[in-house]
This record gives sequence, structure tokens and C-alpha cells, in this order.
Amino acid sequence: MSRSCWGCYYEKNSVCHWFKLAQKSAPKVIPSEVLPKGCSKYSNKASAGNSELAHKLIKKFDGELIGDKYTPFVNYKRKKRKYVKSPHNYAYRKDAQ
Repeated sequence: MSRSCWGCYYEKNSVCHWFKLAQKSAPKVIPSEVLPKGCSKYSNKASAGNSELAHKLIKKFDGELIGDKYTPFVNYKRKKRKYVKSPHNYAYRKDAQ
């Protein structure tokens, strides 16, 4: 069974997220000569690859099973507003009670 970066769990849009998960660094762009070959960090989390029929089909057509892909977590932090006291004296009238 062939292994390329296209079937790897960590590849998404030609960017390898293995570096982010394992080494806690930024994800790196995969070079074009490595994409069809793959690397030693290959991981495929496909459930259909365990069946005997799937292995026969993949071997027959010299293919590869493409499973789930890693979805990067996007953290959207909202800035909290600071309470700012009004600069003028008419923000709160004491006589209007």
C-alpha cells in the first residue's frame, strides 16, 4: 500500500500539522517533492482500511486510503471592554433621584 502526504492525517492544504501537535511549533508547508512520497510521520486514521476487501482493492489499483484529516483549532479571543469612567460631570446626576 502506498503512502503519500495526501493520505496522511496531519496534512491539510499542503501544510503538515505534525510539527504543531508533536513539537509545539508552527505547522510547515510540505515541499512539492515530498508530497507524493510521504515521510516517516505518516498516520492514517481510516476505519475502512482494516477490511480485507479494502486491502485487495487498494493493492489492485495501486491506491491509497484517505481517511480523516486534522482540523486545526482556531481560537477567537474577544477583548474585554475596560470600564472607563466618564470624563464629564453629567454622566450621573445626583439631583435626579
